[in-house]
Amino acid sequence: MRLPLSWLKEYVEIKEPPQKLADDLLFSGTKVESIEKANDDIVFDFEITPNRPDCLSVIGIAREVAAIYDRRLAIPSPFSETTPARRKKSVSFSVTETKLCPAYSVGVIDSVKIGPSPDWLASKLEKSGVRAIDNIVDVTNYVMLETGQPMHAFDYDKISGKMRLRSSRKGERVTTLDSAERILPAGAIIIEDDEKLIDLAGLMGGKNSEVDKTTTTLVLHVPLYDPLSIRRASQYLGLRTEASNRFEKKLDPAAHRYAFERAVQLISLTTGGKLSSPIKSVGYPPQQRSVLVPISLIRKTLGISINRTQIEDILGRLEFATTKQSEDKEDALKVTIPSFRTDINEPVDLTEEVGRIYGYNKFPKTLPEGSPSATDHPQSNSERELRQILSNLGLKEIYSNSLTSAKMLEDLSFPSQNMLKVSNRLVIDYEYLRPTLLVGLITAASLNLENFEKSSLFEIGRVFEKKENGDPLSSQSKKISAIFVNYNFSEAKGVVETTFKDLNIKEVKFKRAADQAPFGKTSATIFLGNRLLGIVGEIEKRILEKFDIPTPTYGFELDLEVLQAYAKAPYYEPTPKFPVVKENISMYLPKTIYFSDIANGIKAAAGKNFYSLELLEDDIIKGQRSILIDIKYYDPNHTLKKEEIAKIRGQVLEKLKKIGAQPRTSPNF
Repeated sequence: MRLPLSWLKEYVEIKEPPQKLADDLLFSGTKVESIEKANDDIVFDFEITPNRPDCLSVIGIAREVAAIYDRRLAIPSPFSETTPARRKKSVSFSVTETKLCPAYSVGVIDSVKIGPSPDWLASKLEKSGVRAIDNIVDVTNYVMLETGQPMHAFDYDKISGKMRLRSSRKGERVTTLDSAERILPAGAIIIEDDEKLIDLAGLMGGKNSEVDKTTTTLVLHVPLYDPLSIRRASQYLGLRTEASNRFEKKLDPAAHRYAFERAVQLISLTTGGKLSSPIKSVGYPPQQRSVLVPISLIRKTLGISINRTQIEDILGRLEFATTKQSEDKEDALKVTIPSFRTDINEPVDLTEEVGRIYGYNKFPKTLPEGSPSATDHPQSNSERELRQILSNLGLKEIYSNSLTSAKMLEDLSFPSQNMLKVSNRLVIDYEYLRPTLLVGLITAASLNLENFEKSSLFEIGRVFEKKENGDPLSSQSKKISAIFVNYNFSEAKGVVETTFKDLNIKEVKFKRAADQAPFGKTSATIFLGNRLLGIVGEIEKRILEKFDIPTPTYGFELDLEVLQAYAKAPYYEPTPKFPVVKENISMYLPKTIYFSDIANGIKAAAGKNFYSLELLEDDIIKGQRSILIDIKYYDPNHTLKKEEIAKIRGQVLEKLKKIGAQPRTSPNF
């Protein structure tokens, strides 16, 4: 929100330099994004948090300045003439659903003369980032910026009969002031007369009730709308205005009356118009709210020594009325909340108000009592450990968007009609929820080709899938996925195996995978016991071509929750006390046998004497697959004798033959 310093000074005395004022506002909770010079003035650009709609106005900021420096706030007196002038006109305005518009003020203003606004008014609007149009539109914008309360002026003579505010029906159409025809969703707030829709309430007025140069009589409507309805309509239509930005927040329920009278005062001043109907105010005045606050709570929460008088003074500067309770409630303070502070509901809210005006920089520097917990969340620990394992293996972590496009899904061979689509997308290329983390990884890999011939990336995040039982809620499992550009299958599988080893996970099985997009034929599904963990394999070449990746690329995707369930804490294995016997065995393997079958067979045959094995060579000799394995045996209680080694070797060779392997040579010791 842009605000010229000269306008602010009309309501509160300001002696401080602009930067000092900005710093003091920041320390009390109101952030100044920037300070600019505008001719002979200074313009502040404020960033207002959603819980403080009262600060989306000149008076709101002036109120904060007055409280910080303990100065008098001078708010303009409203127009006090609430009876019609010489000529009387009336307007019939009704609300069909009170929730949509729980409070409003409405009335008729006659004898207006449309023309340019005076320089003082136009100048303030221009400095605030609002274009001056004519004296009626400018006054409504001026009062909105001044009070934080939006309003709308209709041409009285363009309204046919009664005005009714209701919820829109899906598919209804209205042409707004920007000449755009808008197709409405169900639930938007609209105003109609006996013949037509005349207002897209809270967002933009209707073209057919627009104030123009021929207008002589106005219907001025100052409402309080349901924030949720305004927000939904704004998102659906992609229409956001200064008015909707305010209406979608919890506005002051009493402001509409003051804003109406202030607008009448300025319209009279700038156009000569006169109020020609009674002011109809609904929901005014609002019921007062109060909170009982223990003074001890304020002291304990803030951790400072502050007395009752100081607390009452600070709250009084913020326009909270305080009342001392009876003797049996000496510690308690009854605080009446001003209507514009819609964010205050609990005693702790008032504690924050005392703290920010007292000044957080004045708090004593003390260490907190007690000691922090040394226990981390187990899920955070396991994810941190996984990140460290993959980083140690040379992979780089990425973070990608959970939304993607229909084209991206089709390129990865995921039919978009089977995927989850968001109903309120804001950007056309981000309308589907990703079914796999490879969506982001392949995109990132493609973008990195220009700088790296060989790269490996990983990501941890959620994927989204439809539930088979028709449940409208999606399945949101967490996955860990990686991609390897210009690698081979063994390298990708090796990363998976090393990850299992570092997580102390055993009994892992790899099985040849059926075609499963986006993986090709050289792929394997991974099981832990009987539970499917994921898949590792080659990304199909036709898919890689769509992403301009010319080199062999592999990847994996694992179910993080299954992985966490099987991970075990590391434990120390002492070095064997007795010598380890090492031998190499080379063999031919049929294409139907996996290396995991060989490894499991050797472990089973060697039994308690198995120590380790390592694949040394994997090659094609005379048209057959040939492998060379390094095997180590040991006994925890004594040194193995030749006879014992021969027996173990015999068991291993026998097992290998049963599996289908053909030993090429005698083992080497």
